[in-house]
Amino acid sequence: MNNTVLSVENLSVNYGGIDVISSINFKLNKGEILGIVGESGSGKSTLLKTILPIDDLGIFLSGGKIIFENKILSSMTIMLRKELRGKHIGIIFQNPKTSFNPIRTYRKQFIETLKSHGKYKKENFENQILEIFQNLNLLEGQRILDSCPYEMSGGMNQRIAIALSVLLEPSLLLLDEPTSALDVTAQEQVIDELLRMREYYQTSIIIVTHNIRVVSKIADKLGVMNKGKIVEFGTAKDVLENPKHLYTKSLFKAVPQIGNLVDKKKENKTTDHLLELKNISKEFQKYKKSFQAVSQVNMYLKPGEILGIVGESGSGKSTLLKQIGGLQKATDGTIFFKGKNIVLNRTKTEFCGIQMIFQNVFESFNPRRKIRSSISETLKNLCGIKNKIELNAKIDSLMEKVGLKPSLADRYPLELSGGQCQRAAIARAISVNPDLLLCDEITSALDVSVQSEIMKLLIKLAKESHMAIIFVSHDIVLVTNICETIMVMHEGKCIESGTAKEIITNPKKDYTKQLLEYAFER
Repeated sequence: MNNTVLSVENLSVNYGGIDVISSINFKLNKGEILGIVGESGSGKSTLLKTILPIDDLGIFLSGGKIIFENKILSSMTIMLRKELRGKHIGIIFQNPKTSFNPIRTYRKQFIETLKSHGKYKKENFENQILEIFQNLNLLEGQRILDSCPYEMSGGMNQRIAIALSVLLEPSLLLLDEPTSALDVTAQEQVIDELLRMREYYQTSIIIVTHNIRVVSKIADKLGVMNKGKIVEFGTAKDVLENPKHLYTKSLFKAVPQIGNLVDKKKENKTTDHLLELKNISKEFQKYKKSFQAVSQVNMYLKPGEILGIVGESGSGKSTLLKQIGGLQKATDGTIFFKGKNIVLNRTKTEFCGIQMIFQNVFESFNPRRKIRSSISETLKNLCGIKNKIELNAKIDSLMEKVGLKPSLADRYPLELSGGQCQRAAIARAISVNPDLLLCDEITSALDVSVQSEIMKLLIKLAKESHMAIIFVSHDIVLVTNICETIMVMHEGKCIESGTAKEIITNPKKDYTKQLLEYAFER
């Protein structure tokens, strides 16, 4: 009996006449998990989009073929390809927001999806989904079902998207960076659920990721992609323990390790605090019910200090940053910036003084405007620069400062790689010479080599301008490479804080110990 679910034979694909992947060959058996790693732009996501039978993506199959369950995908009719999607071939995207309508409840969307695939049974629906939620540690399942995607963090949306895929029970599941927005504990839960899915339903899985730790725990086979080709392929154990290709070796070398744990707390003679939070709380109201997202958080930050905030998805990290950045108003407490309480009101100067870089960098730019236009708008509105020659010179200088060619400013956001777009976002943020830079999971969607470059850039900028940074991340190992002090958040509260050395070598709380245990289990 043929056990092969998917066969990719000498596959070449192009966009606009230029090959982006070429000569790809592999087979995937029933219940097998294939991991694919590589840098941004190596062709990983393009490979998944080619396997998934979606028309009008601008992808042209220029050579080879894809055989799914003994059927050649390219020779199937549009109607037959549509029937495969979701029910037989599922996909989970890197950006979970693309999986849902942001203003419709999950309950409505789950029911609609299940009905469209003939899998909805009213009497079993709620128990079935609540059980999957529980497996993924998605507590308060009823509240989640009655919430909308825009109310949830990126990590929460990703886990809910995975729960929906589990419900559909596809024979092939494609995962495009499914854990990039998740903390280590949530990653562990997702890995466990995917392994259960493989065990119960014999689902075959292809997972594209830059997270080597995830691949080592889940994959049977591993392929390494570079410049559109698979440069190394074999069992996951063999490739991880004995990489042969130079590119594979350099990629694994870039995986973050614990930073230098000599006490990084710098001697700072300044006694004044740049930022001071006193008992900051944020409560959300819905259907006459309240949800405490942040509770009684206190924080002190000096000029030039780099603080890392770690914790699970939904622990309140991003909500806290939004209070500091002025995107939301705190329900209670005070925020002092340069000695002034800015909770109720802040001036243009104070908005300039605190700048924020977001997790989903592409969404932070207007997709219809070139990078130069977006940065120009910031300089005009906040710095008062109106002269076109002066504006362009300033933007060119900013692009060079963050390691980009000035010509890239004349491209649209989607014409840049993730790393390039993130650098452009940093250029826009520092254009107004802020005293404080807020970074919300800005490296989570980047491969390990680009992560390293962004971290070095932030450290360089902080040293040159004496700018303070608050760096939110779910990767506690990554945080030790940049941050002098670390704050651990859990269920909206700060449960532990101290120098990076204190937190790593002598954690006091069980929750912190658990974070570290998962992080070092590589």
